[in-house]
Amino acid sequence: MIQNKHKLAFLLCLLLMATTAFGASEAEYKKLAKTWTLNTDGSQEFRYNMELTLFTHTAMNSTYGESFIVYNPQYQELKINSSYTRQKDGTIIKTPDNAFVEVLPRNAADAPAYNHLKEMVVVHTGLELGATIYLDYTVTSKPGYLPEVDIFEELLQSSPVKEYTLTIVTPEAKELAYTLANNPAKASVKQSGGTRTTTWTLRNLPASSRAPFVSVRNGDVPFLAATTYASEGEALAILFKQFNPSGDPQLATLAESLVEEKDKDEDKLQAILEYTTNHIANNRLTLDQTGYRLRPADAAISTAYGTEAEKANLLAGLLNGAGFKAEPMATYQAHAEKGLALKAVDQLLVSCMVNGELYLFSPSSTRRPQTVNFDRTPLFSLQTGKPVAVAVPTLEDYQIKNDITLTFKKDGNLTTMTKESVGKELLPYFKTGNMGTPASLNKQNGYATITLPDDASGFSHLPYGYLNSQRKENLLLPRPVSEVYTYTIECPDNMELRTPETDKTIRNAAGSLTIAVKKNGRTVTAIRSLELNKQLYTPAEYKELRQLLTEWSDVNGRTLLFSVR
Repeated sequence: MIQNKHKLAFLLCLLLMATTAFGASEAEYKKLAKTWTLNTDGSQEFRYNMELTLFTHTAMNSTYGESFIVYNPQYQELKINSSYTRQKDGTIIKTPDNAFVEVLPRNAADAPAYNHLKEMVVVHTGLELGATIYLDYTVTSKPGYLPEVDIFEELLQSSPVKEYTLTIVTPEAKELAYTLANNPAKASVKQSGGTRTTTWTLRNLPASSRAPFVSVRNGDVPFLAATTYASEGEALAILFKQFNPSGDPQLATLAESLVEEKDKDEDKLQAILEYTTNHIANNRLTLDQTGYRLRPADAAISTAYGTEAEKANLLAGLLNGAGFKAEPMATYQAHAEKGLALKAVDQLLVSCMVNGELYLFSPSSTRRPQTVNFDRTPLFSLQTGKPVAVAVPTLEDYQIKNDITLTFKKDGNLTTMTKESVGKELLPYFKTGNMGTPASLNKQNGYATITLPDDASGFSHLPYGYLNSQRKENLLLPRPVSEVYTYTIECPDNMELRTPETDKTIRNAAGSLTIAVKKNGRTVTAIRSLELNKQLYTPAEYKELRQLLTEWSDVNGRTLLFSVR
């Protein structure tokens, strides 16, 4: 019996050790290496090499069971240098030929013009707990397909990395601009035989966060931006020279038909935007997947689909064809002092100044695009290649102030009357009217509940009220928040308020919140207000922010209970 107890204790210790060692990650990259080489003839090579050890069944059967490599066989050649699995006992299992499966990339499925793209799926075989996957491949691009070195890499992987090596090889005559953000590693630069080799070696990187709303936009995610373009303008010029020229007769003819019989400029803008967004389907191929190329506008029109760049070209061309002065713009995913080029582009937009108002259109949505981060990631003009000064909206541009009166009719139903004031940045360009959500009335077993309505663009409709209690990363909110709702409910004689009168106010470093319920005779007054002091919150500030967001999203703070006789 004592011996069995010792065995049990020993097993529990082993389990504890295994949990400590592996509980935090499904796998671990022993080595990860990426090398970009620009040759003197203009050809480029990208080499990828990984050693990945598996710790869990999820890693083995799902997360890391396959690797995916997208390339363009018209201009690129894929070579698998080696692919095998070393099992825990040292047995080598080479990847068989039938485990290399070529498929069409998902984003090219509904885009016949891009059906020549390939995605190599490498199915890793011989997997078991403790096995290590080895994969080494090279993608070689023909001269001219990729004009320059253009790198934008988020450095954290889905599992920890023991050693991560990034290498860029360029001709000595080519200047390399780069930024390594949020990591202390320094570049090692060596020159030999007419080439310059720039290398970073990163060690013991943690796994990327699985928390929601984590991205390089938050300012604390490590990334490498590097390019041999002389400037952002030189890179953007590669795109702009593919855009249809201003005054294209075909686009002018189509634009005239779209705005026919429309007298107001706003109606003309709306017609062109709705055509581009609603009649031309969005294709999600990225700029680097298309080799930073785009089809002309007539191809997007005839096929009724386009990439973001193709639709931006079409939208700008139609606006110019209708007599407006439109200009394509770009924003970047992150702020970097040096090294941003085309792969770092976040979104392509089209600007148009009409009657003294700046319209900034997304080619993929009729909604007004967010512009609040332009102080850190400014707009760049594709035409000039330079940043464009855009006024950053103020808090007033995002304010919501609603006075809502709820009245019971004789039949027991509820009517809502709203006097609303909504900041212009929360409204679509071309739609007006009540954007509020209706009040919800539910009667059952002698009681009635009213769910208080709010504006459809209110912050409660965004999923920020249900975040984890702790956070290790910055949290960047999509916009400033300032909302005040005042409710007046006129109760009939057969109804009594059962929700306790409340006057809750929270003020902390993140902002302020008020939830109040008061009764005066047959009239119930409720107030809900939320104001957040800023958009970017650090982990140290997160606790107080979450307190406000959790209270704001709590259904109990938005529901009133009445008894019904």
